[in-house]
Amino acid sequence: MDESIEKLELLVSDKLKELRVKTRELFEVKIDPTISFDLRGQAAGQANYRHNVIRLNRELLEKYTADFIDQTVPHEFAHLVAYRVYGSRIKPHGKEWKSVVLALGTKPVRTHSYEVTPTRRLKRFRYQCDCPDSSYEITSVRHNRILRGHIYLCKKCGGSLRHQANL
Repeated sequence: MDESIEKLELLVSDKLKELRVKTRELFEVKIDPTISFDLRGQAAGQANYRHNVIRLNRELLEKYTADFIDQTVPHEFAHLVAYRVYGSRIKPHGKEWKSVVLALGTKPVRTHSYEVTPTRRLKRFRYQCDCPDSSYEITSVRHNRILRGHIYLCKKCGGSLRHQANL
């Protein structure tokens, strides 16, 4: 493994040790997640509380090391803590998560502002609902789910989204 990558992973590991100590002191829970550096695309990190895993974007860690260590690592770790302390029915970036992030000494920011390299550009499809002059762009992922029977509803009118024409 590249020496600089090892140093970055060690920085992440050190930050997680610090966060685990704070978590035991503040919340009386022990969380020791598995960490992987295999996330790509726009997401900086991802926490899976069911499997106790944090996935991190190595490219963004390399480009924005200091901010990534100070913001992204605690952000994802706070998800695991919030779910452990408050249960799985909480909102991912709700008040419980925010309180944990603040207790861990980080700002409760929902998304990062890193410049990212897109991994792929998904085809988009135009949909509409019952609202006048409504128009939504849906990616091919959601479009294919709709074709398999999934229904997406408009938050305003409650009507189901209907396919118009390709963009």
